[in-house]
Amino acid sequence: MRYPTSFSRLLPALGLTLLLLPGCYSRSDMKGEEAAATTDKPKAEMPAAVRPTEAPGVEAPEEASDVVSSAVTQPLQAVNVFLEVSGSMEGFMPKTGASGENTKFQQHVAQLLSEINRTPAARKKAFFRIKEKPYADTYQGISGTVRSGIQQPAKSTELPAVLDTLMTRYYRPGTVSVLISDFIYSPKNAGAIPYIKTDITDALQRNGAQPDLAVSVYGYTSNFRGTYYPALKAAGKKTACCDTEIPYYIWVLGPAAAVRQFDAALLEQQPAKQAHFGVTYPRPAYSLLSKFQNKGSWYYGDAGASKRSADTYRVVAVSEASAQQPVEFVVGLNLAQLPGQYRDVAYLKQNLTLQGVDTDAKLLDVQAASAQTKASSGPESKFTHFAKIRLTKAPKAARPLVLRLQDQRPAWVAQWTTRNDGTPAPKTFALSSLLDGLEPQAAREKRPVFELPLTVQPAE
Repeated sequence: MRYPTSFSRLLPALGLTLLLLPGCYSRSDMKGEEAAATTDKPKAEMPAAVRPTEAPGVEAPEEASDVVSSAVTQPLQAVNVFLEVSGSMEGFMPKTGASGENTKFQQHVAQLLSEINRTPAARKKAFFRIKEKPYADTYQGISGTVRSGIQQPAKSTELPAVLDTLMTRYYRPGTVSVLISDFIYSPKNAGAIPYIKTDITDALQRNGAQPDLAVSVYGYTSNFRGTYYPALKAAGKKTACCDTEIPYYIWVLGPAAAVRQFDAALLEQQPAKQAHFGVTYPRPAYSLLSKFQNKGSWYYGDAGASKRSADTYRVVAVSEASAQQPVEFVVGLNLAQLPGQYRDVAYLKQNLTLQGVDTDAKLLDVQAASAQTKASSGPESKFTHFAKIRLTKAPKAARPLVLRLQDQRPAWVAQWTTRNDGTPAPKTFALSSLLDGLEPQAAREKRPVFELPLTVQPAE
């Protein structure tokens, strides 16, 4: 915020458990040819399958459908919206001229404020202006400021102090704080610049550690008509700006479940750059698809496969496999309940991994659903993405596989970061350092977005 004058533990546990399991899944379906034979078996001859998702030491996350249902029936307790009104924000909200032109910021934020004010996703809504501290306002007052311009801009806004106030006074169960700002960290003392990460972390934890604290960051750019203030005084200032768009951000802070719920209800429908910290998500629905781009000799190894729903298969029974005749199978993933960052194919190709024990199974590709798969009458129509896996060696016994989506810093953060913002550009001073302050403590392992257990085993 600028001044006008300054400013895995899953895989080892799963592996140890499943390494001891024999290939005990009955062959209950191979293109329907052996369903009758399987049905005729006495019950005593059909050992119960051990579901990989319920293996000892593995905690099964909530199902996505349960979370969605809960979110619909239980609105958030409150949404508190904070709009920064310091001098550096005037260019986003210029006073209305004779031509009636406005900025992309004004169009976007005015619409968002209206949606928040009207949404049934929260019981209470409150609106504040951020100067040196929050000041209570109304929806009409905040909306009027966005549309008509800042009448009395603040001389300074201390970002760590603002975050400290939000955590101390507004952090509550079922409640989120929504902070709209350019997020330029411009301390009065330039010597504090190297400590940006520490200052942000301390501000968020000063009121006591909150183990369920989560922050979602949404980045946008807008045309800008006003005085441009660099973060550092030494860089000077430029008036009558700008020929380029300038970034602004929306941060959503609160308990992880509340942040996830607010994001899904009000921010996921709008294109934006995203980064999420501490937000947890239910495990996506997933299943093997035996009749979709598969190769080689394999079938569903799940017990009672011929009688089960065709979108809950997790076990691959391999009849034979070699380099000349590899086995390829596709796992359908329904990522509809995840934020756009984690549904992006480029992100998935880079960060979705496959890990296994005593198998050469390899993740070949990740694809998004196409118009053809969506219109299909097969089970593939239920999934938004597909992960293709290949193996060339048949397993000697049941072996675990885990599809894991790593939670990595998206590439746009580095692209939008600058250490010298003296020249206006679609970049933000020290943005990477700012977001470093939101990362989990170094001593804690960063949790993956999801882990999807599978099993490969020899055919009966």
